[in-house]
Amino acid sequence: MFGGMARVRVASPVACARCEAGHGCGGGLLGAGRTEREIEVRIPAGLSLRAGDQVRLVISSQQLLNAAVLAYGVPLGGLLLAAATGWLLTGDDLSSALAGAAGLIAGVWMSRRRMASRPVCDRFVPLIEDSREMPRAP
Repeated sequence: MFGGMARVRVASPVACARCEAGHGCGGGLLGAGRTEREIEVRIPAGLSLRAGDQVRLVISSQQLLNAAVLAYGVPLGGLLLAAATGWLLTGDDLSSALAGAAGLIAGVWMSRRRMASRPVCDRFVPLIEDSREMPRAP
């Protein structure tokens, strides 16, 4: 099914046009100074590539959704569950807020620990699609 792994150099835009104009969300600040990075991706069997070939990286929408749920849903679920539990047990807003903060921290820890495991990480690796067979954008 797979013919091995390849190191792919990915060009990352520093910021979107809105960020460059000073009207964006500031998301470009997170990757400031990094315009290129290398990642390891799987090569489908039967696809022969050479160094310097341009390829397209693809990831299924289901894998992307699963990664988003793991990265954002687990911490959010921890926050909501702990906050609701804190409020139900005490009826106090401060207790609910403190329990929610603890739940968020626990959720982030659980999510990061889960994403650090090799089997989970391997599910979210993009695949190489041969861009030589696709029409080039004008």
